[in-house]
Amino acid sequence: MSQYTTQSTLEKPEVFLSLVSVLRTIPDHRSDRGKRFELAYIISLVLLGFIKGKVSIEACVEFGRARKRWLSHWFDTTHGVPDATTIGRALAATSVQDVIQAVNRFIRVVDGISIEVGVSLDGKTVKAISEIKRSCRHFISMFSHTTCRILDQEGVVSKENEITATPRLLGRLDLIGTMVTADALLTQKKITKAIRKSGADYLLVVKGNHQYLQDIFKTTFADPLTEVVTGMFHENRRTRNIQTTITLTNSLDLDELHSDGWRDLALVGKLYRVGERITKRATTRVDETVFFITSREDLTPKQAYQFLRDHWHIENKLHWQKDVTWREDRQRAKTGQTPGILSYLRSFALQCIRAKYDSVTKAIESFTEKPRTYLNLLTQLQLV
Repeated sequence: MSQYTTQSTLEKPEVFLSLVSVLRTIPDHRSDRGKRFELAYIISLVLLGFIKGKVSIEACVEFGRARKRWLSHWFDTTHGVPDATTIGRALAATSVQDVIQAVNRFIRVVDGISIEVGVSLDGKTVKAISEIKRSCRHFISMFSHTTCRILDQEGVVSKENEITATPRLLGRLDLIGTMVTADALLTQKKITKAIRKSGADYLLVVKGNHQYLQDIFKTTFADPLTEVVTGMFHENRRTRNIQTTITLTNSLDLDELHSDGWRDLALVGKLYRVGERITKRATTRVDETVFFITSREDLTPKQAYQFLRDHWHIENKLHWQKDVTWREDRQRAKTGQTPGILSYLRSFALQCIRAKYDSVTKAIESFTEKPRTYLNLLTQLQLV
C-alpha cells in the first residue's frame, strides 16, 4: 500500500456511548444562576445543525425547534431550545481547546490511535470579523492529507501572527512518523524546531521570504557536480496538462544550515513545473520553479511530489469547502471564544460528512430529501 495514502491504527480501546457523552465532560464556565441549558446540548445543537447544512447559529436554532421532540431523546428540553443569544454567550465562555480535546478523545476511543502520514498547516481569516481587532479572527488548522480530519486548531490573537501561534499548536501534539507540510510563510527556524520537537518531519516551501536560501539552492542545483536524485511526473486532466520534475540533494553544507537554526535539515529539493492550466475563459501557461527543505533524509522524489500535492487539500477540501457550504467568511459571531468554536465545529462537521460521502453538497441535499440518511450518518459515527 502507498506510504502517502494510508494511515496505521495502533490501538482501539473501549468505545464511549456517543459523542454527546464526551461533550458532557467539557468544563462549563458559566454561572449556575439562570442556567437552563447544559453546555453539551448547546454544542451538539450547533454541530448537528452544521452537519444538516445550516450556516449560522440562528439557522441551527430553527433546526432545533423543528426537532425538539427528537432532541429530547438526549437532552432536557423542558425549557425548549436555546436561542442564538444564549448559544453565543455559552460558547464565548467555553475554551476552544476543551472542545477540541473532547472531540479528539472521542475519535481516539472510536477509531483508535492513528499515525497520520501527512498533515498540512495553514491559516484562514473569517473575513466578516477581520476588522474587529480585539476578537480572535484568524485560525491555524492542522489537516490530514488522507483522512480529511481536522487534528487541531489554534487562534491567532491580536498583535501576533501565524509564526508565533503555530508552535503553540505543535507543542500540544505527538506527531511521530508524520510529515508536516506548510507554505512559505511558515518556513521559519522556530517552526522547524517545533515540528521536530513534536516528533514529526517537515517539508517546507522556500520562497522570497528567505532570499539567501533561494540563492544557495539555485547555486547548488546549477552546479553540474551536485549529486541529485530526480523524478518526473505527468498530470494530464481536463483542466491541466503539467509535467513536474522533482530533484533532491544533500550535496551542500548542511552543517552550516543547522548551525544557522534550521533544525535537522536533511535534504533540499527543487520542483520544476511546466505545462498548461485550462479554464473556460483561457488557457494559462505554467512555468515555475519552487525550492523546498525537508528533515526526512530518505525522502524520495515520488514521495516529495505527493506531499507537495496533498498539502493543498487543506485549501481545497477545508477552507474553500467551509466558505461554500457554511459561508464562513460571512459569519459575524465575534464574542469571546465563539468564532474559534464555530470554526472548529464547521471543520468537524465537514469531517463527519466526508467520512461517509465523497460530495459534501450532495450529502447535504440527500439529508433534506431523505432525512433517514442524516440519522443514519449520526448513528454510524456514534454522534448521538
